[in-house]
Amino acid sequence: MSLFNRSPIVPPKPKQEETFKIPQFVKIEGLKTNQKTKYKPTDYISPIFGLAVKDVTVAPHVNKDTGDVAKKFDFIRDNPMEDRQNYREFKSVIIDNEARKEVFGEGAVIDNTRKYVDPRKKETSIEVPYRGKTEKPTFDKVNIPPSNEKPRFEEPKPAYKSPLDELFTKDEPVVDMPVVTPEEKEKPTLMRRFNTGETPKVSYIKPKSETVEAYEPNPLEDQKPIEVTSKPMPTRKPRVVYKFPTPDMFSKVERDQNARPDWLIEQEVKVNETLAQFGVQGKVHRIIKGPTVTRHEIELEPGVNVKAVKNIEDNLMMNLAAKSLRIEAPIPGKPYVGLELPNGQAEIVAFGNVVSDLEFINDKTHPLKIALGVDIDGNNIFADIKKMPHGLIAGATNSGKSVCVNTIIMSLLMKNHPDDLKFILIDPKMVELSIYNEIPHLATPVITDAKMAATALNWACEEMDKRFLRFAQSRTKDLDSYNEKAETDYSLEKMPYIVIIIDELADLMMVSGSEVENSIQRLTQKARAAGIHLLVATQRPTTDVVKGTIKANIPTRIAFRVSSFTDSTTILDGMGAEQLLGRGDMLYKAAERPIRLQGAFLKDAEIEAVTDFIRDQIEPHYLIDHAGLQNFSIKKETIEADDLLLPVAQFVVQEQNASINAIQKQFGIGFNRAQKLVETLEAQGIVSANEGTKARQVLVTERELENMINEN
Repeated sequence: MSLFNRSPIVPPKPKQEETFKIPQFVKIEGLKTNQKTKYKPTDYISPIFGLAVKDVTVAPHVNKDTGDVAKKFDFIRDNPMEDRQNYREFKSVIIDNEARKEVFGEGAVIDNTRKYVDPRKKETSIEVPYRGKTEKPTFDKVNIPPSNEKPRFEEPKPAYKSPLDELFTKDEPVVDMPVVTPEEKEKPTLMRRFNTGETPKVSYIKPKSETVEAYEPNPLEDQKPIEVTSKPMPTRKPRVVYKFPTPDMFSKVERDQNARPDWLIEQEVKVNETLAQFGVQGKVHRIIKGPTVTRHEIELEPGVNVKAVKNIEDNLMMNLAAKSLRIEAPIPGKPYVGLELPNGQAEIVAFGNVVSDLEFINDKTHPLKIALGVDIDGNNIFADIKKMPHGLIAGATNSGKSVCVNTIIMSLLMKNHPDDLKFILIDPKMVELSIYNEIPHLATPVITDAKMAATALNWACEEMDKRFLRFAQSRTKDLDSYNEKAETDYSLEKMPYIVIIIDELADLMMVSGSEVENSIQRLTQKARAAGIHLLVATQRPTTDVVKGTIKANIPTRIAFRVSSFTDSTTILDGMGAEQLLGRGDMLYKAAERPIRLQGAFLKDAEIEAVTDFIRDQIEPHYLIDHAGLQNFSIKKETIEADDLLLPVAQFVVQEQNASINAIQKQFGIGFNRAQKLVETLEAQGIVSANEGTKARQVLVTERELENMINEN
């Protein structure tokens, strides 16, 4: 093809875009609904009388007039009646409608016009609901009420009306409002507005000249006085005046810490000689004389191993002829090795000297601060039970354990009002803590029975749960914040601290070990925030008494002299207590390393003087007495006995039958469990005792049982 014979270029036709359409189906409303077809019952047809029966639900009719009473018991007579026609029950009296009327009444028969129609042959018609819009009413179609009707809402009448109001109401003009006739309604509104018709007449009433006296309205006239009733504000009972015991009530002993007797100089010389004999390069740098123990601080030459002093411990003890020797290598906070040797003459640390310290007297922010004793450096050692928060005190007999417990109690009595602190003292030995009976600081009298002690610990656990519930309701976290909030909110009642002191744990563990162990475990885990603190003392610190579950949550330990290294490990988790001297020499462990100190000594006469001083001021007010603890124990045993105890008691009282077989059938339980429940009811006084083959008697009524339940 040549260049000149080419056909002209024809532009392509544009493609027509087809619009996307979805085919629509005509929807007839009513053909398909989501609602399920309702059940429609069919007409009732009697198998005997057909449709001549009412199609309603009626109560069954009991025919009591069938048969003759004199003849229907002939089967047990000697000469029965032979003619059965005399019996009405053998007569066909209910085969027609007339007989039915006589027997069942006029309402038993209805008309026979009701015909049966088979529901399967009924024609079903589709009802299409109308969903069109309703026509809104126009202004002309609104029903205007006639003018003679009263208005729906009447204007309120003025509560107070003076003569001036009546005078000024007469001067107001009376205007006749125009009335629009139906003919004028047809005219346009604009034409009606400019219509030159008759204007409405306005008639005025001329005011009459009257002399009116000045009237001053009395707003309090015809008014009853308003009674203002206000609810009484809750108030708190005033605190009883309480005089705290003073340090002057305790004896004091003067002690010279800087004295250098001959036996102290001899110890220094022998220590230096022994170090030189075994080639340990060092010498005594400083001597600190304590009440019962003296510490020689040895300064070692550079490069000398600290363990070199420990390796010659036995030789030091032999050369010094010491009863015991404790090496502290190194001394915490000092570059020296400490040798603690017993003094040639022991000195007494009086409790009065320790509590006379201004650090203890002027401290008002720590109400649970206690005085323990004096360390080797001569410093008074104090501890706060709130920071402990629980303590374990252990040591052999005559090692100073009971004296330490007395100093703790005395320290708390000197700083706390009876409303702020309560004691629970448990003394199985019956001689150590009985001197504190009848003081107002006791939550319950001193407990000497082991079983009652276990009950008291259970009561403390329940008191702990109640306090936590109060904290949750008042939105507080611990006892301090709760009492602080109670000072401004009188609806809250302030709660005291509770300190539980057990003088001998071993005896309690022998009588009721599992119960005491569970209670101590719960208290040591949770009771700190509730203001409940526990101090446990024992003279047998073995693993079967001081178990791991008890010791795990008691971080503070006070160890007196023990007989073996094993007992020291049980108390302190390390050695040291077996090397103590006794008679108040103790190790106080609140941190990683224990502190050695001499416990304060307190005379029995001083304890009696202080307790008598407190008893003369305030009478005791117990939170719960021994009778209350016994009732608490019975209640707890009753609840723990069986969950079915209360339902069984209600069943027995309602039926007035305490049969074991009846309880088995009613509650579906075995014989042994039912027998145990009946015995528990007998112990509670609900049923009588077993009298052989005779049935047990129910001794209480339903109301008495409800009262017993409410009391418990």
